[in-house]
Amino acid sequence: MRRSKPTILSCLAMMAMVLPALCAGATGNDGRNPAAVPAASAAPEQLRLALAELNRVAGPAIVKMSASSETRWFMQDLLASRDRIGDLMLSGPLLDPAKSLRILAAIWKEDPKGIANRQEQTTAAAVALMFAKDGWPEDKAFKRYKFFRDARVAGQLHPQFDTFETWEKCFVVSAGSNGGWSDNGGWGDDSLVWLRDNVKLPAIAYLDACWQAPYKLNNLFGDSIHGANYYAPFSHEIHAERVRDVGGVCGSLSHYGANAARANGLPATTMGEPGHCAYAVRVARGDWRPGYSLSWQRGLHISLWGSTWTQLILQEKVLGDRAAYADCMAHVWQARALKDKTPELAEQAYAAALEAQALNFPVWTESVDFLKSSRKPTAESWEVIGASICTSLAAYPEAAWDVLSRAADPALKALPAERRAGFFLKYHECIAKQNGPEMWEYEKALDAQAKALGEDAAGGLAFFEKVLAIESGSKLWFAPTIAWGQKCFGQGPSAAGFFAVLGRVFASASSGGNAEGIQAALGPAVIAAEKAGNIEAFQALGKAGASFRKPIHVATEPFSGTLLSSGGLLQTSSTCQYDSPVNHWGVLEEDGGSFHTDKQVRPNAIVRLGKLGDVSGIVILGSDYGQNGGRQMPLKVSVSPDGVAWSEVFRTTEQQGPWRIPLTGKAARVLYVKAERDDERSEFFHLAGIRVYGRKLQ
Repeated sequence: MRRSKPTILSCLAMMAMVLPALCAGATGNDGRNPAAVPAASAAPEQLRLALAELNRVAGPAIVKMSASSETRWFMQDLLASRDRIGDLMLSGPLLDPAKSLRILAAIWKEDPKGIANRQEQTTAAAVALMFAKDGWPEDKAFKRYKFFRDARVAGQLHPQFDTFETWEKCFVVSAGSNGGWSDNGGWGDDSLVWLRDNVKLPAIAYLDACWQAPYKLNNLFGDSIHGANYYAPFSHEIHAERVRDVGGVCGSLSHYGANAARANGLPATTMGEPGHCAYAVRVARGDWRPGYSLSWQRGLHISLWGSTWTQLILQEKVLGDRAAYADCMAHVWQARALKDKTPELAEQAYAAALEAQALNFPVWTESVDFLKSSRKPTAESWEVIGASICTSLAAYPEAAWDVLSRAADPALKALPAERRAGFFLKYHECIAKQNGPEMWEYEKALDAQAKALGEDAAGGLAFFEKVLAIESGSKLWFAPTIAWGQKCFGQGPSAAGFFAVLGRVFASASSGGNAEGIQAALGPAVIAAEKAGNIEAFQALGKAGASFRKPIHVATEPFSGTLLSSGGLLQTSSTCQYDSPVNHWGVLEEDGGSFHTDKQVRPNAIVRLGKLGDVSGIVILGSDYGQNGGRQMPLKVSVSPDGVAWSEVFRTTEQQGPWRIPLTGKAARVLYVKAERDDERSEFFHLAGIRVYGRKLQ
């Protein structure tokens, strides 16, 4: 096999050189397969290895089921079928192999004719894999299989369903309360039937299906969603139906949207966000999209591995490349069979697995854990391993750090002090040009790196400066790096050093370390945070630039409620030499601020509110009502729940402000507000405030 990058984990023998030994090592002492898994003599090598692995993890269950008159024929058919074994072994981790086998056998017994159909085989395997989860009831699995079998045969599912492999169907058959099975008041199969029959939409439209149900904290009798009586008067209705009719808050609405998609045969999951429940739908292969999402901080409720958005996207990449995944897992099965008796061959098998599929995150974690416990690499080997992790997973910075952090402790213990920081700096060099699929807890990674290095304040600042210099060319990680440095070093005795670092790294030669240079450093960081959509970094940088900001104190009458724009994010369509990005933060606050776009047609500023809200009103402050006030005219203001679909709420050609826009009852669900000039002139656009008031919705 030709390698496209340095050998992963070790620079040892090529896969082709070790494969015969590995295959021999996976069999019994006499070269035969273990007796419990009677593979056909002409079976493909991958099937033989898959059977050996299945026997390793579920041997007693296989022996028992093979001996039983109830399940003997099921086991015989299963073990002879490459497709059916592939459904089990190549669809993500086997959580409870014995339980999965029992579920499959029960489905086979109940529906021997139907299970002969390849479509029903993959559905049955997906049900068996998902209902093997801890706490999911084995006796309810057939009912879930039957629901999707009958709906498919009747043509009631989305056409995509018939194209899915087993792993894709796992995200479908997990419908309910993410595996829930409770009818009579929960997201059971009765709700799935209702959603299948009553919520028929194009795939992408399921992202808005949640809004078929009204957001209501209290029902029409005044009972709170947090009490026991919210749905009690409507107990005669199926749960999905009463959520649509009565309403709910984020949890009910997100489960409605996700289950509507799954009941119609599309992959979906609910997910937790800080103080909120959202969901996601896979609208096409490789295209997961969030619905009712308010934050990038997402914890998936259904996932084949991991719980982050990055892991969801990685699953698509890894499992979607079936040939590479099968090749990779064959070597992993070899490694597991070898690691106790011949760990040196197991190491080579793990290396071959990652050569076959370098993005396979679970294999990375498994192989690193094996190396830590069994192989004890040298300092030089750990540097090669770390570089391989970072290079292979660079496009997924969160996953790269998850794996690298597993190796950090033994690597730093093996490395001399002067080379320890370099172990982490290699990571930053690799991700600097990568955006990744989503923002993540990058600052926590920096916290962990700094803690692992154990430096004092001076050493920590030195590490920060090196990271900042590397990430200065990054569109996404530059701003969070400054935000992290500001949190750690921007106050107290280290503050002067922090600003000196900013000056050295970013200031031009003429500005040196003076205030203008520091301000020049913060400006690009603010713009970078805005472009990245990183609210946390925008807020941290805005506060860090307080001493440079020039507030515009204009007393205006607020509307009722709270200042929803506070704590949010400002994104302008452009910037220019007249703009001072450190003032952008104040545009959303009572203090006031400013922004100034370049000359362009239809310039705009978009505010992502700090809180989703029912808007009572908006106050727009101009930075100039005189000679340059006409640059803003005609001024148009629009609102949106998702930043995609906009509704105009105000338009004026009167350049004398401030402009107060009452919206009570007209903007019930808003997360974004856009102010723009609505004509075809190429001209500057500048304002001093976009203050949004109202009631937060969660």
